[in-house]
Amino acid sequence: RLVQESLERFVERHREDGLLQEEFVTIRNDRFVVPVVAGRQRRIDGVVHGSSGSGHTLFVEPLETIELNNELVRLHEEELREVHRILLDATQRLRERSAAIQASAEALGELEWLFAKAAFAADFQCVLPRFSPEAPRRLYLKQARHPLLEDVLRRQGKRPVPITLELNDQQRTLLVSGPNTGGKTVTLKTVGLLTLMAQSGLPLPCEEAELPIFEQVLADIGDNQSIQESLSTFSAHVNRLRRMIELADSGALVLLDELGRATDPEEGGALGTAVLEHFRRTGAFTLASTHLLALKAYGASTPGVLNAGMGFNEETLEPTYALRLGAPGKSAGLEIAQRLGMPPELMEQARQRLTRQEQDIARFLAELDRRLEETARLAEELRKQKEALAARERALAKEWAERESAKLKEIDRRCQLALERFEAQARETIERILSDASQKREAARAMRQVGRLKRELQQEVEVTVLAARDEARRGQLEKPKIVEGARVRLKGLAEPAQVRRLLGEGKIEVQAGFMKLQVSTDEVLEVLPPAESKKLPSRISFDA
Repeated sequence: RLVQESLERFVERHREDGLLQEEFVTIRNDRFVVPVVAGRQRRIDGVVHGSSGSGHTLFVEPLETIELNNELVRLHEEELREVHRILLDATQRLRERSAAIQASAEALGELEWLFAKAAFAADFQCVLPRFSPEAPRRLYLKQARHPLLEDVLRRQGKRPVPITLELNDQQRTLLVSGPNTGGKTVTLKTVGLLTLMAQSGLPLPCEEAELPIFEQVLADIGDNQSIQESLSTFSAHVNRLRRMIELADSGALVLLDELGRATDPEEGGALGTAVLEHFRRTGAFTLASTHLLALKAYGASTPGVLNAGMGFNEETLEPTYALRLGAPGKSAGLEIAQRLGMPPELMEQARQRLTRQEQDIARFLAELDRRLEETARLAEELRKQKEALAARERALAKEWAERESAKLKEIDRRCQLALERFEAQARETIERILSDASQKREAARAMRQVGRLKRELQQEVEVTVLAARDEARRGQLEKPKIVEGARVRLKGLAEPAQVRRLLGEGKIEVQAGFMKLQVSTDEVLEVLPPAESKKLPSRISFDA
C-alpha cells in the first residue's frame, strides 16, 4: 500500500510535464513501476526494468520507491519461506498417516467403482451375466445392445435393434451375412464388448446372458492398411489372420469382420473357408461376417457352423438390423447403392451384367429372407395368441373357483341353519314329550344323545362339504357336465331350472317354472343333484 501511494504521488507530480506515457502503475519483474516516454527517462531518477513491445514506453522504478519495493520483495520472500515451512510440516504429518490415507483412497475408489456400475446398470437396463461351466460351454445373449450405439441413438430419440444369439460346444461358429450397413460389424463388436465387460465384472445391457470365460479375445475388425509400413488392405488382413491363427486355442473368442475381403472373391472365399475350418478344429468360439458365397455355402454344409443373416426390407430398400439365425442374408449391394443415390440407368446396367447364377442366388436369398420374416411374424402372433389363451384359461379357472367357493359357502350356511332348526325342534319335541317331572332323567339322556348326533352330523359336513371347498380353492374341481334332464341354477333366477335340450355352440334350452328359455352355458352357476325327498339324518326320527 505504501508503494502504491508513493507511485500515485509521483504520477500526480509529473502529470503535466509530458514524462509519463500513461497515468497508471504497473508491475515489471515483481516490482512496481510507471510507464515513461522513451528518451525522457534521464529526467527521472530511477531504475529501468523493461520496455514495451513497440519500444515507445519504458517502465521505470522511481528512486523514491526503491526502498519500499525492496522491503516488499523481502516480505514476499519471507511469505514464500513460511508457506514452504507450513507445507513441509503438513506433508510430514500426512506422511505419518500415509497407510490410513492410502486405504481410504482405495476404499473411496472401490465405492466410486461400485456406484458407477450401479448407475450404468440402471441407465441401460442391464443384467448380471452367468458364466457357463467348462463343459458344456455356452454363449447366449438375449436382446443384447451395444452400449455406445444405444447412447448415440438415445440422444437422437431412437432405440437400437437388439440381437439374440446362442453358440455352444456343438455349434461354435456363427457366419453373419447380409446387406452393407446392415449391422454385421456391430453384431461382432457387441459380442466382443459384452464378453470383455462380463469378465471385467460389469453388468451387461441385455435381458439375459450366459458366457464362457475366455482366455483371450482375438479380433480383426476394420481396415488396417498402412502406407508407412507398405501394407495394403489385404496384406494387413492376412497379417492379422496369421497372428490370430498362432494364438488361438479352445479358450479363445475369435471375431472376423469381412473374412476374405480385398481380393478375388473365389480366392478370398477359399482362404476364409480354410481359416474358419482351422478355428473350428481348435475349439474356439468364432463369429465372422462375410459377403462371399463360398463362406455361406460352407456355413450351410458344415456341422457345428451356423448361418445367420441381417434383415433387409425389399420395399424400402433399407436394412432392418434384425439378426435371424439359421439362414444366410442377402448382401443387397445394388439395392443399397440405389438407395444411396446412384443413377438409375447405371444401376440398370449393373443388374444386366449379373450372371444368371448370381441373379438366381439373389432371388433365392431374397425369397428366403422374406419367408424367414414371415415365419418370425407368424411365430410372434402365435406366441401372443398362446399368451392370450393362457390368460383366458387362468381367468376362467379363477371365475369357476370363485363360483364353487361361493356355492360351497352357501351349502355350509344352509347346513348350519338346518342343524340349528333340527336342534331347536328336537329340544321342543323332547321337552313336550317328557314334560312330566318323573321323566326328567330320560329327558337329560335324550338331550345328550341329540348333542352327540349333532356333532356326528357336523363331522359329516366337514368331511364332505369342507373338503370339497378346499379342493375348489386349489382349483381341483372339474366343471360338471350339463346333460338333458339335469337340474341347474342360473344367473338371475332364484329357483332351479331343468335342462330340456342341448342346442350346441354353448346354448341350452331350460324349463324354469312355466317358462322355457334358451341360455348360454356360461349362465349356468351350478349343476344340482337330482331332486330327492328330504330326509332326516340317520338314527333320527320323529314319532307321531
